Amino acid sequence: MPKKEVINLNEANHIGIVYYLDDDETYRVISDFVTNLQSKDKSVKAIGFVKDKYLTRRYLPKLSYDFFYKKDLNWFGRPHGNYVDEFIRTGFDILIDLSNGDVFSIRYLLSRARAKIKIGLFNEKNKELLDLFIKTDNYSDIKLLINQIEYYLSIINKK
Repeated sequence: MPKKEVINLNEANHIGIVYYLDDDETYRVISDFVTNLQSKDKSVKAIGFVKDKYLTRRYLPKLSYDFFYKKDLNWFGRPHGNYVDEFIRTGFDILIDLSNGDVFSIRYLLSRARAKIKIGLFNEKNKELLDLFIKTDNYSDIKLLINQIEYYLSIINKK
């Protein structure tokens, strides 16, 4: 497990993102966020839980994106498979949770993933999993959550 450390977004090299993919807009917003981070020379690995039973053509895996879905959950609801195992083994400087904290399989992934700092939306269920919380009145606005995460990660521990 990496040593816990507060990492500024500008100093981070390896960033992990977990999210719940429930519609096309979420996919576009996540894709834009990943592209933005990569344009700043960040190595980004994103993994999303797709609510549908099978991936549709519009959510095809890309180099930086992987997906898991219901068939990848064991009977405890824990995700497994090559993509999941690789994500868990990867050491991240920053791990960003873009879900609302209500999906067990994402919380399980957060608990197993290795990162110096984990940040995401405040939720009572995530208190033990995350190191830094964002609290917002609009829990469904993923753009707002991303903006807040970028803002706070760019001002903390600034050199």
